Amino acid sequence: MTFTRLATAVSGAALTTALLSAAPLLAQEAPQPDNNVDIIVTATKRAESINDVPMSISAASGDELVKAGIQSANDLGKIVPGFTFTQSAYSTPVYSLRGVGFYNYDIGSTPTVTVYQDEAPLPFSAMTRSASFDLERVEVLKGPQGLLFGSNSTGGAVNYIAARPTDHLSAGADASYGRFNSWDLGGFVSGPISDTVAVRIAARHEGSGEWQRSATRPDDGNGKRDFTQLRGLIDYNGGRLKAKIGFNAFWDKSDVQAAQLIQVNPLMPPFVDPRLANQPIVNSDARVGDWTAGLNPRRDDRQWQVTGRFDYELSDSVTLTSLTSYSDYRQHDVVDPDGTALVMVDTIDSGRIKAFFQEVRLSGEFGSGSRWIIGANHENNKVDETQRLTSTEASGFAPFAVFFGLPVPDQIPITSEQRFKTYGVFGNVDLALNDSITLHGGLRYTDTSDKFTGCTGNSANGSLAIGLGIITQGDPLALGPNPQCTQLNATLQPTITRTKLAQDNLSWRAGIDFKPDQDTLLYASVSRGYKVGAFPLIPASSDSQYTPVTQEKLTAYEAGFKLTLLDRKLQLNGAVFHYDYRDKQTLGSVILTPNIFGPLNLLVNIPKSKVTGAELQAVLRPVRGLAINAGVTYVRSRIGNFVNFDPYGVVENFKGEAFPNTPRWQWSVAADYEFPLSSTLNGFVGGNINGRSKTNGALGQNPTLDIDGYSLIDLRAGVASANDRWRISIWGRNVGDKYYWTNAYKIADVSARFAGMPATYGATLSFRY
Repeated sequence: MTFTRLATAVSGAALTTALLSAAPLLAQEAPQPDNNVDIIVTATKRAESINDVPMSISAASGDELVKAGIQSANDLGKIVPGFTFTQSAYSTPVYSLRGVGFYNYDIGSTPTVTVYQDEAPLPFSAMTRSASFDLERVEVLKGPQGLLFGSNSTGGAVNYIAARPTDHLSAGADASYGRFNSWDLGGFVSGPISDTVAVRIAARHEGSGEWQRSATRPDDGNGKRDFTQLRGLIDYNGGRLKAKIGFNAFWDKSDVQAAQLIQVNPLMPPFVDPRLANQPIVNSDARVGDWTAGLNPRRDDRQWQVTGRFDYELSDSVTLTSLTSYSDYRQHDVVDPDGTALVMVDTIDSGRIKAFFQEVRLSGEFGSGSRWIIGANHENNKVDETQRLTSTEASGFAPFAVFFGLPVPDQIPITSEQRFKTYGVFGNVDLALNDSITLHGGLRYTDTSDKFTGCTGNSANGSLAIGLGIITQGDPLALGPNPQCTQLNATLQPTITRTKLAQDNLSWRAGIDFKPDQDTLLYASVSRGYKVGAFPLIPASSDSQYTPVTQEKLTAYEAGFKLTLLDRKLQLNGAVFHYDYRDKQTLGSVILTPNIFGPLNLLVNIPKSKVTGAELQAVLRPVRGLAINAGVTYVRSRIGNFVNFDPYGVVENFKGEAFPNTPRWQWSVAADYEFPLSSTLNGFVGGNINGRSKTNGALGQNPTLDIDGYSLIDLRAGVASANDRWRISIWGRNVGDKYYWTNAYKIADVSARFAGMPATYGATLSFRY
């Protein structure tokens, strides 16, 4: 199937090449400025210099992302201090900016940092794997972005900008080979097919062998990569009417990373499986993990997305824009997050997302340097997910056999259906008082509803319902012979949970900036953003566990500067910020009465918390060919008065604690130098260093779940033709083979974590025509 998909993509690219002609193309991305410390971004939904935008933005070109080995949003922390990726226990990614994130692991989790593809949202983090290839640039917008980008961006927004069709015939190919028998083959073809239409097609495949081995079965491997991406773009320029049509797709049949066991913590100690004590603890080797023999943790996911953007110039100063997207994501993952060879949390996670987005807006200019934008949008998202949990060798269900002589409950289906509908209207004005002072103000009203159906079903062997009937009511038939759901209501009767969460909010932003000359920008702003409430997908014994968390509110105060210095060879950007956080959503715990299973997961709101921090970024190009990009972020997060259970069932007041998965310090340095070797040949060298300080994986700061700080080093070098038609590079990532991990968590009878990749190295050959 992999070869078929790749062959189809390459054949399509070849066909397009045959159709391309040399006719000029009028529809193009805004050109980059001539100076060497600037970049054009669309953070305010219009093209402008990054140094003219009064907010904190990190931006990188597609070439910079490739050099740094950034292949998905998971890797953005390499070049964006303050951005944190956490791999959840069930492999759904969690993104945070400046400490603002939402840790949950079902595919219907609404994020605090939403990823966009050419301004079209990928509304759930599981959908973001298709965004980051064949790019012109990526923009990371920090702080609440609810005004222009909508709810679920309290932490910020990541906007991937695809490389557009060119006004001349061009093509390229990249091939890499590296450690673990990894290979990466991709390419594009682009150009005009008429005076008004241009096309671009790009395809890429990543493959690799196994890089992990089982702690109990050394001959059993894991970690294969089988990931294919395809993109097709059409640009039309008819004068006042411009259109951009896009198609994106991916297929992911990669292995799911194996977790590492770090400690045994029985949920119900009297009933723990005696074999658990002999499971290997892993604390020094990223290549070792464990999973149930024969389980084969693996993905079988696919997604496609179509987008259409139409811009019509009603006049020289007013433009009407329509942006439409539809995405279809399907998932069938086999996961085993407990890090042991026992059947403790073996799960088959199947789901589907259908996401529709429509935005219509008017934008224009008035006076001398003033502009405005008004618009409305609608989202209609459907999420269905079923997790089939098998936990026959964990202590939680052992009492069924010990006390009642029943089979231990086997495969248990946990299902949810969610129907999201969101309506928003927004407006913003940038009012230039004079040539140097501009006021900014905007509002967005958002109305959101989420219809939820949740059900923890009976086990395949029927013993879950029988055992619960005995425990709660002393009658093995109290729940019926085969109940649809086994979660119990207040009267201890089985019930299916059907409910609706409807909320609305008013986001806003106000600010002022002072630009005394073209090289200086000072700004200050206050803004408010919201993240919608959320339902959990968890194995529930009580209907109350499906109670949603309500929407969270973040009010942000920020002041910053952007300075161009040293004859435009140095760009220096900095900001200080303070967040007043209300009802932060997080994954907590609950112990129900009667206490059947010990502490159970529950989504909770933290009433009050705060984040205070600062950041500094410097981009220096002192001589031709040399570029240095360095940044550092300091984030101090603090929870207010909040009492809950930690993951080990201990009641604590978490006042004063930092947020989970929120390091206080993050930093990165990237340097690249390209120099002539002859009149036809250039050499180049480069490297990245990125790191972060210590954090913890959960509420309670239990040392078992500490995530140590680390620094990683990537290096690269090679040769290229002077006209950059070809280049050959050798590279190494995590060249020090640093052992580090990105998440630590408590699950079932154990504590486990996910390790980062060990040292990898290889070579890449690139051609451009």
